[in-house]
Amino acid sequence: MAGASAGLTLCVFPAVAAAQADYRGPGVVPPADVYVGNLDGAHESAIPLWRTGTDEQRTLWVHFMDPPPERQEFWDGTLRAMEAWNVVGGVPLVFRRTEHPRAADVEFRWIRRFEAHQAGTTDWETDGEGWLSSAVVTLATEHEGGTPMSDEFLFLVALHELGHVVGLPHSDDPSDVMHAGNRNMNLSDRDIRSARQLYERLQSEMVTVP
Repeated sequence: MAGASAGLTLCVFPAVAAAQADYRGPGVVPPADVYVGNLDGAHESAIPLWRTGTDEQRTLWVHFMDPPPERQEFWDGTLRAMEAWNVVGGVPLVFRRTEHPRAADVEFRWIRRFEAHQAGTTDWETDGEGWLSSAVVTLATEHEGGTPMSDEFLFLVALHELGHVVGLPHSDDPSDVMHAGNRNMNLSDRDIRSARQLYERLQSEMVTVP
């Protein structure tokens, strides 16, 4: 369930870098209740953030490419995953579905299976200042051996990949949704605190001091 960048060279806007800077660098130990420190030097530019206001939520419009006709219920799993993130307080992002692809910030696509041991990937594009401008989540409809994905497993993968869309890296704790081998149906306290930490710091950096 590895989230993946698109292999882009990202230009990180100072406020984005500052939102994560406290938990990077030699000798910097992140608090135990967050895992944004997992963005080490090799990956520190891999997870961009969405530009948000200082006191309002940003709506991220999500478009679904058509899943296989026999698996229309795939939409239900992704919608449930969107709602699970929407109810998290303190994260200034809300996912809403749109039927208009040109209006979408995030697009869900489906493929039969990945060549590697993966069930989903997330690819990003950024604007000229390093802010996240769009994301594409690709989900497999079958496991590597050809077994169809269950609805519940698809929900787990979608929940994990949306965490990457929010801006979270992988966690090293199996109890977190953002662990690469996630089997948790609910966002953990660390998942929630880590997402809040990113945007709380980001918003504080955006406040202009007279």
